[in-house]
Amino acid sequence: MNILRAAIAIIIVAMLGMIIWAAVSMQDLHGTLSEQFAVVTTLPWGLVTVADLYVGFVLFAVLVFITERSWVVAALWAAPVLILGNIWAAVWFIIRLPHLAKQLSKPDWPTS
Repeated sequence: MNILRAAIAIIIVAMLGMIIWAAVSMQDLHGTLSEQFAVVTTLPWGLVTVADLYVGFVLFAVLVFITERSWVVAALWAAPVLILGNIWAAVWFIIRLPHLAKQLSKPDWPTS
């Protein structure tokens, strides 16, 4: 379990590094974030990638609402993923992984 949590933490650090790299790299050549995003969304694979990203956000939110005991807690965990992305989802997985493993091992989950 700790190895998996460590691997997720490494992925978080790698993603943060990529985000920082993308934020500071060659803005004079490629434009600002909003200008680059406007170009990406004009490309077919850019649209597919963005749609895939948001479908993943929705699936993450569904998982959070299924597994959290309180709707308020679930909303507080699920809503920021729309802004903070998969880094936020990975933080949730690191924190909740032991609980998830226990809940997923129940034979009647998620019908109980």
